[in-house]
Amino acid sequence: MRHTKSIFTSILMIVLFSISAMAQSEAEVIGVINKADWCPVCEKNGARAMKALKGANQDGAIKFIGNDLTDDDTKKKSAMRLKKHGLYEKMKSKNGTGIVFFFDVETKELVDRISVAKSDQKLAAAVRSAKKE
Repeated sequence: MRHTKSIFTSILMIVLFSISAMAQSEAEVIGVINKADWCPVCEKNGARAMKALKGANQDGAIKFIGNDLTDDDTKKKSAMRLKKHGLYEKMKSKNGTGIVFFFDVETKELVDRISVAKSDQKLAAAVRSAKKE
């Protein structure tokens, strides 16, 4: 009986820890990154901007997804990702590249947007601002 109680307690702790971890890792905001291989702003700033965005998002409150506008094939693949997150209709008219669009996960409303050409400090501020919305 003591062994069974110990196993039950262990399982309960694992379940509670898993639920807690899932709750903490759920995104509050979705950041859609419009990019294209032919975009000079993306090429010049993409890697630096992603490092700044990820650095300001250590808690994982923002889930970043790519919207690759390079060609018809990449647009089709990106459309599937956007549909999965309920943002396809919202992003249809937003076809500028080198821009990050922040959407509330629940309402799918646009919270903010920023160019990847902005400074690391401004990108980090945009991440913090999007989380507070």
